[in-house]
Amino acid sequence: MQAVNTQLIELYWQVGAYISHKLEQAEWGDAVVSQLAEHLARTQPGLRGFTRRNLFRMRQFYETYRGDEKVSALLTQLPWTHNLLILGQSKHPQEREFYLRLAIQEKWSTRELERQLKAALFERSVTQPAKVSAVLRQSHPDALDFYLEALDRNERKPHENPAIGVLLCASKDDEVVEYALNRSLSPALIAEYQTRLPDKQLLQAKLHEFYALNTSS
Repeated sequence: MQAVNTQLIELYWQVGAYISHKLEQAEWGDAVVSQLAEHLARTQPGLRGFTRRNLFRMRQFYETYRGDEKVSALLTQLPWTHNLLILGQSKHPQEREFYLRLAIQEKWSTRELERQLKAALFERSVTQPAKVSAVLRQSHPDALDFYLEALDRNERKPHENPAIGVLLCASKDDEVVEYALNRSLSPALIAEYQTRLPDKQLLQAKLHEFYALNTSS
């Protein structure tokens, strides 16, 4: 099934790219897309999914993700319906990537994805990070990046420095300490930040002490 889905998404991508290029080069007008849909319906009655509306969705699909190799590699891992939901209900690139990754990781059904979109999981993960679900926290490497980019874009004041994310997780077998910086920062600024951050091993030791103290009481 995955192989069939991959081929279908790749086909829609290629159709979208073809239509986009034709329209950009002024070789086609919007009316030609309608005529193409009518021609396909008439000559290929068994071929589904190529209505006028869907053809323009394929164009939007291609134009939204072209040039972003990291995100475009995720698209074939989800059904077309999932892709359309994310495409139609997400406003920003970070938000689209957020839902793409979580839908793949958690194997969300169409209904569950739609529920999470309506519940504004992305926005809540930024404004109420302590209240988001355990599922989201388990995807911490990407979630931290999304938090930081959204915080810097929507909340940071002009006089404030870019945000830093710190992930601290402890169990009886391991302590995890991770830092995250906004991916848009310059290498020089990232290097400067890294020289000022506390040593990870020190934080791991303190985290271990804290965990041991709380589990023994």
